[in-house]
Amino acid sequence: MHIKQRRGRALLYRSAWVPKGADGNSHGFTRQVYVGSIAQDATAIPVELSGRLVGDELDFIEARICRPARDRIADQARETERRERDAVWRIAEAERLVDEAVERSAEQPVAVAAVTRLRERVERLRVAGDQAKQRAAPTTDPLADAVSAVRAAAQAVAGGRYGKAPAERVRNTRTYRMWAELFELVQGDSEASLLRALQAKGFVKKRGG
Repeated sequence: MHIKQRRGRALLYRSAWVPKGADGNSHGFTRQVYVGSIAQDATAIPVELSGRLVGDELDFIEARICRPARDRIADQARETERRERDAVWRIAEAERLVDEAVERSAEQPVAVAAVTRLRERVERLRVAGDQAKQRAAPTTDPLADAVSAVRAAAQAVAGGRYGKAPAERVRNTRTYRMWAELFELVQGDSEASLLRALQAKGFVKKRGG
């Protein structure tokens, strides 16, 4: 049996010997007789087609078409499962997005809280190697970074980066909202503020303490 590929289907041909003298021919020759077709990604032989095939031909189609198709599906399923468990490609995608954020932050700085949340998540990653059972060690000093960021923000405001406040409804401006968020994060009364964290660790005395 022979196979010809065409438009996603496998066309099946059976070789038939035509002896000398048949139909008036002067010598014997082999003729290709069309049997049927099957999708190139078929995982089983259709019933209609299987009725036209003999044992060896069924084995041939199973080996050439159906078994490889099933193997491809199994491989794809294993790859999907592996990718679902894999953290590395997610980190690569996160790096790409952070790089884009870095570029855009030059024109529109991000809130300190957003950067803090990002760092907290990175520090929760488990790292392979000798320190596999420990959390990834921070590669930067968050307090030092915060000081640098606040200093840069102050210089930007003083330099006119945000212009001047309107005469009315100042609290509705984005600049005021960012300042309010920053103030709350640094010395607000919520448990998530930097002041509360420093007080809890004894670096800063509580009011009246």
